[in-house]
Amino acid sequence: MKVEDLISEQLQYITSGKSVQYAARLMDELGVNSLVVNDQGQITGILTSKDIRSVHPNRIVADAMTGNPICIPKSTFIGDAISIMEQHQVKRLIVKDGNHAEGIVTREVLKTTLGKYEDLLTGLYRSAYMEYVFNHFVALNRMFHILFIDLNDFGLINKKHGHPVGDDVLIHFSTLLKNITNEQDYICRYGGDEFVIISTRKLQEVEKLIQQLTEPMHVMNITLSAAVGYINGFDHNYASSSFREMISKASMISTSLKPAYDEHLLHGKH
Repeated sequence: MKVEDLISEQLQYITSGKSVQYAARLMDELGVNSLVVNDQGQITGILTSKDIRSVHPNRIVADAMTGNPICIPKSTFIGDAISIMEQHQVKRLIVKDGNHAEGIVTREVLKTTLGKYEDLLTGLYRSAYMEYVFNHFVALNRMFHILFIDLNDFGLINKKHGHPVGDDVLIHFSTLLKNITNEQDYICRYGGDEFVIISTRKLQEVEKLIQQLTEPMHVMNITLSAAVGYINGFDHNYASSSFREMISKASMISTSLKPAYDEHLLHGKH
């Protein structure tokens, strides 16, 4: 998923010396919510309908526009575009193909698109989005790590406290994941009580993250722990592996790390 597929507005230009009143009329005529400010062939700002409402109509565009707009390549991954918007606190980015500006992508469109890949219960991404992340990093030849997180004895929680409480535990655990991760981490609920993190952090930081995840924690007065299967996504042994194959291997590693009593219960032993 790249921003070139999500361009929501074609570029419409105005110069910085025009009046805000003229800009407002031009937006109405063109049916757009923003104009790109172009002076002598250089993009110098973006003017939005919100900018127009914040100043007197007799002022000029230069007084109302947001200067030095952020431009991104059309090949930018959608998740990275969202991060750029959040970092710079902007709602629009200019999309370029080389030196040529092609259009504008908005935060609203990006968020709506990503919303289709969100898990309804936890608000985390679903596995389909993580596969996009995986393929994107592989295409860039970029270093990344895969963590497969499997909650221990979650079935017992459902049996003892009921499925609604189990759902609440999953929601609280998802919030914990959000709190201990950062912009270098992509998180998803893979299914049931299983979660996946794809991270571009340094190995030492990932090791600390794994340690945090494997330590017993208290969620809603319930002691919770997890087994974490780790794979270096850049390991040449996995160079030709698909997302599904990598997740399967990480899953098997997490299973091998589960406490012995968990395995006994699994096989009906006492």
